[in-house]
Amino acid sequence: MTHTRQFRDTIGLFTTGVAIVAVHDGDEVHAMTANAVCSLSLEPMLLLFCPAKRARLSQYLAVGMAFTINVLRAEQQAISNFFAGNWQQGAPPPFRFVAMGDAPRLEGSLASLGCKVQSIADSGDHWLVVGEVLELKQGIAPHEPLLFYKGGYRELQQGTAVAAPDLARVTDEPTHIYFDSHS
Repeated sequence: MTHTRQFRDTIGLFTTGVAIVAVHDGDEVHAMTANAVCSLSLEPMLLLFCPAKRARLSQYLAVGMAFTINVLRAEQQAISNFFAGNWQQGAPPPFRFVAMGDAPRLEGSLASLGCKVQSIADSGDHWLVVGEVLELKQGIAPHEPLLFYKGGYRELQQGTAVAAPDLARVTDEPTHIYFDSHS
């Protein structure tokens, strides 16, 4: 039997980016930190993100609504903590939202994707939200993302990984492998 902690520790070995998802509700901006974000389709351009059902932002999501996914830069950890509800200091870190279509975009982020909610599906203790990408913006270089790995923030570092085992000398019977070519 697999336990929740074991699952979190194991899936935590999958490195993800960190993003801020933002929506408008009248004149108010509602935003949350998310790392359950991924590309879904190129034709049409779709992505998905998975907010917890208990997340405040979840109550503002509806089919057809505009939102943004704002990919954070390595130096934006404080913004991530603030929108994750982990902010321990008095004043919030400096940030500003500007318009991106009908949704708020986090100014200064690594990249922003302006989207419209296409569908929302019930998925355990989270919602699976599919968004149609309507607008793209890349921030200025250098493009150094904030990463999340093993329960903590990380940054890209060149040349620090341990090499994978050399399988060239393995003498086991070959396995038949089938794959889809992407031409």
